[in-house]
Amino acid sequence: MKRQILFYLCLCCLCAGILVFPYRVEREPAVREGTSESGEPSFDEGLVLEVLHGEKVEKMTLSSYLVGVVSAEMPHSFPMEALKAQAVAARTFTLKCRAGGKHTDGDVCTDSSCCQAWTEELSPHAVEAVLSTDGIVLTYGEELIDATYFSCSGGRTEAAVAVWGSDVPYLQAVDSPGEEEAPRFRETVELSPEAFAARLQSLRPELSLRGSPIKWFGEIRYTVGNGIDVVQIGGAEFKGTELRKLFGLRSTNMRFCVTDEGITVSTLGYGHRVGLSQYGAKAMAEQEQDYTRILCHYYQKAEIKRLFHQEEA
Repeated sequence: MKRQILFYLCLCCLCAGILVFPYRVEREPAVREGTSESGEPSFDEGLVLEVLHGEKVEKMTLSSYLVGVVSAEMPHSFPMEALKAQAVAARTFTLKCRAGGKHTDGDVCTDSSCCQAWTEELSPHAVEAVLSTDGIVLTYGEELIDATYFSCSGGRTEAAVAVWGSDVPYLQAVDSPGEEEAPRFRETVELSPEAFAARLQSLRPELSLRGSPIKWFGEIRYTVGNGIDVVQIGGAEFKGTELRKLFGLRSTNMRFCVTDEGITVSTLGYGHRVGLSQYGAKAMAEQEQDYTRILCHYYQKAEIKRLFHQEEA
């Protein structure tokens, strides 16, 4: 118990009083083997998941699954503190899926478009990141948070309400500098007026786009995360999220350059831009910020806690 209290106090100090670590026992089977770096029984090794992998359901410990996720989701060359932040976000995401019954025939899957990416090619750095954050999760109001994450934001993350329509206290827009080296930080898509119009009309068949493309565009409203909220084209309103999907764009942080010859759409960032920026975490780690600071920045108002299994009587 003394080691637990010291562990909590250290983490609280690291985040300047933002972190709260009340002892909370998860109603899970008691740990039978494995220990964390602190000497306490390992939470991750004591929890067995049913993982949907292709057409099979495989049983693996939470630790094994998370090492595969971190190995797939973040380059092993990233600083250790960024990898630790990724491990905590992935653990929280996994347990949230498991508790919410996202899948009827398993706890979580290895499809990145549904849950999280996963690989059998494990990185030793991912192993260290998972082991050194054993059982650590993010919570808000005593519940696990939706620990969403993505590649890079383009300089500022997006609020959940702008993407999914629901305001989430810990998923707000925050600055995310230092991402410029991300492979898809900036991209452009060029379309002819005819191709641009055809794509919009596939969504709104009644839309009439004639004359100069310059005159097609009306008012543009932006979100607090620098993404497009709503843009008027041909007198109709389009959400930024609609346009991102329609044109296969990297993010909703988009700008239009319109001439009579064509439309160029430039984007900053890659992903939905809500929650943890992986390249932003890398930049913060390179500035000697530890994983608790990184998590507190991207999930503001969330708390960091460590879970323990209930001891056998």
